[in-house]
Amino acid sequence: GIYARLNKLTPDTKGLWGKMSVTQMLAHMNDAFKISLGMKAAVDTSNFFTNKIKFPVAVYVLPAWPKGEATAAEMDQGQQGTEPRDFYTELEFLKKMIDVFNEREEGKLKPHPMFGKLNKKQWRDLFVKHLEHHLKQFGV
Repeated sequence: GIYARLNKLTPDTKGLWGKMSVTQMLAHMNDAFKISLGMKAAVDTSNFFTNKIKFPVAVYVLPAWPKGEATAAEMDQGQQGTEPRDFYTELEFLKKMIDVFNEREEGKLKPHPMFGKLNKKQWRDLFVKHLEHHLKQFGV
């Protein structure tokens, strides 16, 4: 599963594309989970198009997340993304964030900065697609 793939990452794992280091990618994913859980503030810039058209196309139609697709400033390591801690801290924190998300009540989830209000299944489907993208990026 996801944890087995995450455990294959090392501090020296190199990306097959993109600019982020493996530790930055983990911090980026942690920011995404923190936003959904209300642990990191994010501005909801969604509209009808991004919520009702772009979200379902990105998550349910496209076979993979597009490489180089822009992310919300709050998750962008070059903008407002959280400064990464050491690799192992970020890795273990991501596993905890997944567990916390899985236990969180749907009504307590916060809007996505680009896609807006999502139910728990939509958030989960987005996280699966997003994690898949970055795990492939780092060859696991």
